[in-house]
Amino acid sequence: MMMKPMHYRIHIQGYLDLEWQDWLHGLTITHCEERETVLSGPLADQAALHGILTQLYDLGLPLLAVNTVPPDDQS
Repeated sequence: MMMKPMHYRIHIQGYLDLEWQDWLHGLTITHCEERETVLSGPLADQAALHGILTQLYDLGLPLLAVNTVPPDDQS
């Protein structure tokens, strides 16, 4: 059975340059106040999520939150 990709919002401390978008599986990068960045979009599976979290860790960017996004709130 093939599962649909889950949509995520990943909050990190600091600003991540928009040039990283391709490196992060095409997640949308949004800068917020308080020098935070939100990455959002679909990821194929838990392995893809783990890969993103590992990349952020390797960049030294503190993780603030990871949330799944309900289907009716994916805009």
